[in-house]
Amino acid sequence: MLKLKNLFLILASLVFAVGILGVSVVRTTAQTSTKFKIAPLANVSPSPAVTPTPAKVDYYLAYPGILPDHFLYSIKMVRDRVLLFFTNEPLKKAELLLLFADKRLGAGQALIEGGKAELGVSTLTKAEKYLERAIEQAKVAKNAGKDTTAFYEKLRGATLKHQEVLEGVEQKVPEQAKPVIEELKKYSRAGYESVVGEAMNK
Repeated sequence: MLKLKNLFLILASLVFAVGILGVSVVRTTAQTSTKFKIAPLANVSPSPAVTPTPAKVDYYLAYPGILPDHFLYSIKMVRDRVLLFFTNEPLKKAELLLLFADKRLGAGQALIEGGKAELGVSTLTKAEKYLERAIEQAKVAKNAGKDTTAFYEKLRGATLKHQEVLEGVEQKVPEQAKPVIEELKKYSRAGYESVVGEAMNK
């Protein structure tokens, strides 16, 4: 009876994993098949003049690992979603989202520099959306009474680094992709303003 129960649990887990993988592959295909498009930002009205653009930002970007053009990348995405699903503590979730944002930023940069601009821009879009989610989750953690001082300082460096990388790749993408990069820069600019504002409002 115990063996039968264990077998059932293993089969259920496999079905669940295959289901998530299938959904991830379909979504990835859908997201990367559209040429150089990005949904408009919601409730964002940044003031570019407020955000400094330093020559070199002292912020470490995590190694991106396998890139989205690798056949195993969909498994990596499933793993990321599972990690997020099981991470409930707000500050830990914010840190995880920032890690995913940084990895996708590096991956997008590598793809563009490798001549795969369309996939690179799509990956950069995901990076900025993860960054936006990390900032939102940091607010949740702060409102829950967590000490977010160090993390907000890290976010400040991250938003500046994202701007720096986006500025750099903008010169390496086709003309039709440049407006998309401009839109993406609004994420990190708005994020910078939000982070600075939250850090000052202790």
